Amino acid sequence: MNINIEQQSNGIELIKIENKESKIVFMNYGARIVSWKIGDNNIVLGNEVEADEFYPHNPFYFGATVGRFGGRIAKGQFELNGQTYQLEQNDGDNHLHGGLQGLSDRLFDYEIIENETEENVQVHFTTTVKQDEDHYPGNIDIKVVFTYDASKTWTVEYFAESDADTLFNPMNHVYFNLNRDNKVVDNHVIASEKLQMFPLDASGMPVLEPIDLAATMGSHEIELATLFDTDDTRIQQQVTTRGGLDHPFEVKDGKMTISNRDLVLHVETDTPQIVMYTLNDSEDWKSRMNIFKPHSGITVETQSIPNDINLFGASAHSVLKAHTPFYSKTSYQVELKPKDA
Repeated sequence: MNINIEQQSNGIELIKIENKESKIVFMNYGARIVSWKIGDNNIVLGNEVEADEFYPHNPFYFGATVGRFGGRIAKGQFELNGQTYQLEQNDGDNHLHGGLQGLSDRLFDYEIIENETEENVQVHFTTTVKQDEDHYPGNIDIKVVFTYDASKTWTVEYFAESDADTLFNPMNHVYFNLNRDNKVVDNHVIASEKLQMFPLDASGMPVLEPIDLAATMGSHEIELATLFDTDDTRIQQQVTTRGGLDHPFEVKDGKMTISNRDLVLHVETDTPQIVMYTLNDSEDWKSRMNIFKPHSGITVETQSIPNDINLFGASAHSVLKAHTPFYSKTSYQVELKPKDA
């Protein structure tokens, strides 16, 4: 594989990895994925040319590593070990994606490791978050490893350790669009042997009364357009209120696919839930660089359900005990469909 580094302003660096069939671009700002081309089709949303202008202060977390806590925490408050913590309320009354001092707005240190025998390239991103920076308990050392290999698989691994009990619920906020020419993703099909969708309450918090989409829609393979147009009142209320998807899902054994007529994206994760969001509010960003319309992409945020600390207390998946290593892994693999499929 060919590896090139492009330096832009403000310390931002792009790591470009290319082989005969594909090219993927990562960035040290927010440990991000910027671009992923299969042939000449870029399947993730981003801006490689103006990365140093596009990503800082961008409200949509394009391709970013998100944390400490991915998703919302109600009223920015949680209790841990009998102590109540107040986090930044950067999403109305709620805390979102680790706040303004979160991982998405950090310049990570990084190291590139090429493994010619296994035909892959790894990028090891590292940073330390101090408790007085983001107001979570504990100072936490974090490593995020991106691996790209010849099978068109991008793997994300998270490693972390804190010096005090804390919350840690990282994920990547990549937006996929398997279509060309910025066509909306409503033609994409989501599929898994289990597809349970958690509704949201009026404040955007998940409710632990999942909707069995396979039973409701009559299939384990559901086109987004069909989901958005369903007559089922419970689903209709959810997608109408949010303008599309912005919901946690549970899938069978952490495996699901997203596909269009040309490509299949295979997702496999060890996290308990996946949040899918269809960029419903894209027009809220007033910028000359905003070429995106609602439903220009769909996220696959592999994580624990948002607000889990207030749903489950001390047993929440996001609770990380002091001096206990954290590890999580997610992979995304692209498969080309046969031309006659």
